[in-house]
Amino acid sequence: MHDICLNIHYSAPKDIWEKISAVYKSMPYWDSDEKSLPHWCGEGINLTASSEPGGIQISGTMPENIWAEWYKTLKEKLTNALGYEIGEPEYGYRFKFWQPFVKKYSDIKSIDRNKIIFNDYSTFFLSDFEEYERNISAKPPYFAFKSEFIQLFIYFDGNISKKKNVRNLNDFLARLGEIGINTLDL
Repeated sequence: MHDICLNIHYSAPKDIWEKISAVYKSMPYWDSDEKSLPHWCGEGINLTASSEPGGIQISGTMPENIWAEWYKTLKEKLTNALGYEIGEPEYGYRFKFWQPFVKKYSDIKSIDRNKIIFNDYSTFFLSDFEEYERNISAKPPYFAFKSEFIQLFIYFDGNISKKKNVRNLNDFLARLGEIGINTLDL
């Protein structure tokens, strides 16, 4: 019995799902049509795949002597097709988010050296980001936190010339500076 999750987020765009589907169909024991869940079967083999909040889940039965090579090949093909390393998140493989996260500065609940938490309890770990930028002349002004895997845009309400927004901007810059994040205006 096997039950694994792969680091492919359910929010992937259509072209990514088409690549995943092509990889599935290229795998030995493929036995599915377009209307059913991805399925592989054979003697002692009954695997299905589904998209879950924790990633793509593949579960079912496959003899261990077949599974080891089949699973290795699946991960290699998905890695090549999607352009980032595919594996199980519990072993450190990171999710890629294709759509940026968009939040409002006024919705920040807390910031510390490790993370930003918003009022809806969405949490962004600062270690996930590699680049930081800001554009205070944009309408609306924003800060961007980016990496190959995730993007977070934090927007300020309205025009930055308002006293409240200037205060909020300076406060945010100071808080980021305290934790070692420096940004430049675009």
